[in-house]
Amino acid sequence: MTAFDLLDVPAPGPLRVPVVHERTLPNGLRVLATRRASTPLAEACLSIPFAHADAAAAVLLAGALADETRTQDRVRAMGGGLSAAVDADRLRIAGSVLADQLPAFLTLLGEIVTDPAYPDGDFALTVEHAVQATIAVLASPAQHVAEALNTRMFGDHPYGRPAPRPGEFTRTGRDVVEALHAERVVPTGACLVLAGDFEPGAALDEVERALGGWRPGRRVRMQRPGPWTPGRSVVDEPGVPQSLLRMALPVPRYDAPDYPALALAAMVFGGYFSSRLVQNIREDKGFSYAPRSSLLHVDEAHLATVSLDVVTANTAAAAGEVVAELAGMADRPVTAAELDRARRYSVGTLRLRLATLTGLAATLGDLDLHGLPVSWLGGHDARLAAVTPEEVTAAARRYLAPDNAVTVLLCDEERVTPAQGSSRTQSSL
Repeated sequence: MTAFDLLDVPAPGPLRVPVVHERTLPNGLRVLATRRASTPLAEACLSIPFAHADAAAAVLLAGALADETRTQDRVRAMGGGLSAAVDADRLRIAGSVLADQLPAFLTLLGEIVTDPAYPDGDFALTVEHAVQATIAVLASPAQHVAEALNTRMFGDHPYGRPAPRPGEFTRTGRDVVEALHAERVVPTGACLVLAGDFEPGAALDEVERALGGWRPGRRVRMQRPGPWTPGRSVVDEPGVPQSLLRMALPVPRYDAPDYPALALAAMVFGGYFSSRLVQNIREDKGFSYAPRSSLLHVDEAHLATVSLDVVTANTAAAAGEVVAELAGMADRPVTAAELDRARRYSVGTLRLRLATLTGLAATLGDLDLHGLPVSWLGGHDARLAAVTPEEVTAAARRYLAPDNAVTVLLCDEERVTPAQGSSRTQSSL
C-alpha cells in the first residue's frame, strides 16, 4: 500500500474547456485568445518556427531580445516581465502584464519582432551572460549525459547536436544575429497565444494593429531525424559521485488511436509517485531519490524517457531494476486499481495546468503546435475513461519494450561492477 492509497481522492468535476477566439492575420500569424477573469493579468506567448538555425546565433538572439534595458524598463512599467528562449524547433517570446496594459505590451512586442535595436552595450552583456551560463551548464554531469543521449538518438540532426560552446558565442558578431533576425523572425507559421482578463475580440483587434505590418517570410520546417537505432552506451567520467542513467523509446503522436492507453501505461510505469518505478527504486530499494519517466513531444520526435540518478555502488542493480520494470509492463498486466489511480492523477494534472494563466497559454500553444483543435481537451477525460487494463498492457508491450530503447549511462566506469546474483542486471549494462 502506498501513501496515495490512504487518501480518499474525489473524482474531479467536468473539465471546463476554455472558449478560444481565433484569427489568422494576412501575414500568416495565427492568434488564439481566451478570457480568464480570475486575475487582472494578461499572458502572451509568441512561438516562431526556428528549425535549422545556427544555434549560437539563435541563443544570442533570444537573449538580446529579452535583455535589452529599454525593453525591460517598459515591461516593468506595465507591471510584468518578458522572457525569450530558443530550442532546436522554436523561438518563444513570452510576457505577463497587467490586463489593462495588454495593448501597450502588444505594441512593444511588435517593435521587438519588426525593429529590434540590439544596442552594442546590451549585446555585449548578452554574449557574456550566454558564455557564463554555458560554462555553468557544461560543468554538470546531467548536461553531459543529456547531450550523449541526444547524439546517440539523433546523430548530426539538430536534435542531436551539443549545446553551443562559449567560444561559439564570442565568435558570433552582432551583425550575424541581426541577419538571423531579419531572415527568421517572421510571422509565417508563427502562433501568438493570449490568455487573461480581457475581451478576446478586442485583443485580436489589438494584435492586428500591433503586428499586422509584420512582414511574412520563408518558413523552414524541421527535417525528420533518421531511423531509430536502439542500443546502449557508456560515458566514462572518472570521479563522478553518482551514476546517471537515461533511456528513451519512440512513441506515437498525441492523435494516435492508442495514445491514451500509452499515456496511462507511462504513468503506471514511472509517471508519478505511486508508479511502479518509484515504488521499486525509491520506496522498496532506496536506490534513487527521484526516478522518473515522462512523455516528450517536439516537432519531429515523440519519446518516452526514463531518468535515474543513483550512487555508484548501486548502479548495476538499479539499471537492472529499471529494465525489469519496463519488461514487467508487458509481463505483469496493469491492474484495475493501478489504472484508476493513474487515470485520476492524469485528469487532475490537466486541470491544475489549466488553472494558471501560464499553463493555459502553454497548453493552447502545444495544441496548436501539434495540429490539435481546442476541442481535443474536451474529450481528454472520456478518452482515458475508455481505456481498459488490457489496452494499457498492449500499449506498454508495443512501445515500452526495453529492447527498443536507446540507453546512455554516465558513470565512473572503473567503480561500477555488475550486481551479484542477478543475470538480468548484468545483461542490462
